Amino acid sequence: MKKLVLTFPAAMLISGILFSCGNSGQQEAIDKTEKEVFAVHDEVMPKIGDIMKLRKELNQLITTEDSLAAASASATVLSDEKKTQATLLSQQLGEADSLMMAWMNGYNADTLKKLESADALRYLEQEKGKVTNVKEKINSSIANARQFLAKP
Repeated sequence: MKKLVLTFPAAMLISGILFSCGNSGQQEAIDKTEKEVFAVHDEVMPKIGDIMKLRKELNQLITTEDSLAAASASATVLSDEKKTQATLLSQQLGEADSLMMAWMNGYNADTLKKLESADALRYLEQEKGKVTNVKEKINSSIANARQFLAKP
C-alpha cells in the first residue's frame, strides 16, 4: 500500500484550496440571503405610495364625518365609530411606513462587509426576519384600509 506524503508547501496549498472553497460556499450563502432580503424590500417599497394615498383618503373621510356630525345629531354615533376606525387605520398605515423607514435606516451594508462570514449570514437572517415583518405590517394595513374604504 502506498502512502501519500505531502510536503509542507503542498499541504498548505491543499488546505488553502479547501478553505477558499468553504469561504466560497459561505459567500454564496451570504449573497443569496442578501438578495432575499432586498427582494422583500423591493416588493414592498413601492407600496409606500399606496400607504400615503390611503392615509389621505382616510383623513378626508374623517373630515367629512366631522362635517356630517356637525349637521345632524343622529349621525353623530355612526360618525364617531367611523372616525375612530378611520383614525386607527390611518395610524396603522403610518406605523407600517415608519417601520419601513426605520428598517432602511437600520440596515448597514458597510457593517456586513466587516463581519466574519458566519456573523454576516446571521445578521442577514435577522434583517430578513425584520423586513419580512415590515412586509406583513404593510400588506395587512393596506388591506384593512382598502376594505374599510370599500364599505358604504
